Amino acid sequence: MALQLNNDLFDLLNALSNARNVPDAWLAGLVFFRKYGGNQITYTHERQDGSIVFLTTLPDWWMTHYLENDYANMDPFIDVGRTYFSPTRYDAKSADLPVSLSTPAEKMVHEFVETGSSAGFVIPTMARSALKISGFNISNTMEKQEFSQFYHDKENALVLAAHAVHQRCQELDPQLSRTDIHLAPKKNTSYPLLSPRERECLLWLCKGMRNDAIADRMGITRVTVEMHLRNCRQKLDARTREQAVVTAIKQGFITP
Repeated sequence: MALQLNNDLFDLLNALSNARNVPDAWLAGLVFFRKYGGNQITYTHERQDGSIVFLTTLPDWWMTHYLENDYANMDPFIDVGRTYFSPTRYDAKSADLPVSLSTPAEKMVHEFVETGSSAGFVIPTMARSALKISGFNISNTMEKQEFSQFYHDKENALVLAAHAVHQRCQELDPQLSRTDIHLAPKKNTSYPLLSPRERECLLWLCKGMRNDAIADRMGITRVTVEMHLRNCRQKLDARTREQAVVTAIKQGFITP
């Protein structure tokens, strides 16, 4: 299997090198991902203006439904890509994702299953410093355990492939402006300023500290930390603490 994977990766890199445009690079990626169990594949990339581009094999009815319901602003898969910088598996059938789900987001995940997507994983392809979302969502109809077993020795190869496709697409057309795409426009939002204490709480949270540790570090109670973080979520229109951190970074309120 290892030798075959290496050969297929070599073929992908060769096809990407010969790609003349983004559709060529996208097609080369699809050949690889489908060979290794990808049923539905989506490449998501946030442009400099904040709009989000989707190259996807998902059916048109889903993308129309997705855009009409403004799902890009509540999509937990996008939240995963913003929050985690390593491949992250999920089980869509049970709405088992590593981020908190609002009721509308949970509804979106259950509707997503109707596209033939039961289990999958999100592969971020943008560096943390870029503060933009970019990555692949690769899913299929397997059950959670079957999915984990199938990809046990293939995940690294798919990660390499995702980064290679992303890199080539960026070389050919950084804003993905010259291809047939689905586009979610930028959400124009202004946020209230965070207090110094609120910013500090988010900063320590961003560094991986828990509420008790943040309280000790700042010399305040855990309840006060929770209050500051709750205020941050409200001010930043964030469903989760993780989303609040990402929004705060993008708005320049904190610097990791």
